[in-house]
Amino acid sequence: MEPSEFDPKWWSHKFNGPGLRYEIGICIRTVDIVWAHGGVPCGEWPDLRLARNAIVEALQPGEKVIADRGYNDQRYFDLPNGHADQQKKQILARHETVNHRIKQFCCMNYRFRHALYLHPRFFHAVVNLTQLMIENGEPLYPVDF
Repeated sequence: MEPSEFDPKWWSHKFNGPGLRYEIGICIRTVDIVWAHGGVPCGEWPDLRLARNAIVEALQPGEKVIADRGYNDQRYFDLPNGHADQQKKQILARHETVNHRIKQFCCMNYRFRHALYLHPRFFHAVVNLTQLMIENGEPLYPVDF
């Protein structure tokens, strides 16, 4: 079904229109993309619900993910606390660099005019291309820890 901008199931408050939600995980040490999941309606799947449905199940006991305030569950997510967590903020900023690189591909940043079921395939292709770019001459900046 084609998303309607008036259907709350698809509504993205961030983009003020219909959209799909994805999550991407990056290894802190190697800076490789190690997780990509999603392709679900934004309105039905906020960040925390999507994470609990997928990445939380993949974590080892005691392992946590550094995330922003959208993931307010201290059992699985380590959130920056004020100015003391400058290092975590740098890690999240580096992650935003990956998000920006993915959005450079028009199929991820503009209206998708193909069958909806194809969008996750395009997303995973773009994630793979972004990882190849990181490995072959366009690395992310390092973060000391």
